Amino acid sequence: MDEQFMREVAERFTRPWSQRRGIESIDRNAEVVLVKVPLNQLSDALAEKALESQRNVMGAEIEVSGAFVFACQLVEHSWSIMMSGDLSYPSILESSELAQLSKQLGQAVITLLVSDSAAEIGYDLFEGGELVEYFRGADGELTDRSNEYGIQSQLYLLSPYLDDDVEEDEDSEAQQTAYFWSRRRQITAEEIGNIWDFARQLMLDYDAFDPAIDSRYLLGEYSLKRGDRYQVQNPGFGLVLGYDADGRRQEIISVPDLVRVDYFRFGK
Repeated sequence: MDEQFMREVAERFTRPWSQRRGIESIDRNAEVVLVKVPLNQLSDALAEKALESQRNVMGAEIEVSGAFVFACQLVEHSWSIMMSGDLSYPSILESSELAQLSKQLGQAVITLLVSDSAAEIGYDLFEGGELVEYFRGADGELTDRSNEYGIQSQLYLLSPYLDDDVEEDEDSEAQQTAYFWSRRRQITAEEIGNIWDFARQLMLDYDAFDPAIDSRYLLGEYSLKRGDRYQVQNPGFGLVLGYDADGRRQEIISVPDLVRVDYFRFGK
């Protein structure tokens, strides 16, 4: 492989975390919540509702015992991040709770949903205690789930993968489906363009960043078991560049620069 190309790939992979914005990776299945406040302020709000809270748990062991949330923040980022544990769905991540959180803290809250297995992406934007924007998109067909908010989202059919000289086919696998609703703006299918780019642009517009960190990353396990104890860690992300003449793997590691990680338990 071209050495210059690999050098550029390595430089991008190891670029400073403080400068990153948007969405780091869509190659995952995750839901994260971003809140535009410092971590101390978010953690204070979560601690009011949690049954148990621990600050600065990096390197410590925690027992997985039900509904829990991690909260963290990257150095030189204005948004804090929440991610739920794998065993249940904490009420703090429900839409009504997130709307209330945006009112309580007086700042924007973004729920970002990414699924590579379902080829879907979406976001909910809350401000001042209200949902102000909703978006869901998929490669292929998508079910409109906006009725949970009592809103009427608009359907868009997109063909971002088709060449200009190829006739559009409504049954084509290259077609994307999107649903959008907003209190503030109206958009066209052309303005959405590609569902992946559209969601990423929202994050860029708000100077927000999803670092692709989840509870599995922090606890070092793909499948968590109730009652087991796990050490909170920050191992970094690896990129294999190739293998040398002796067959040894050439890999570089990029470790997110975290201010701190806090832990909150909401149920048994």
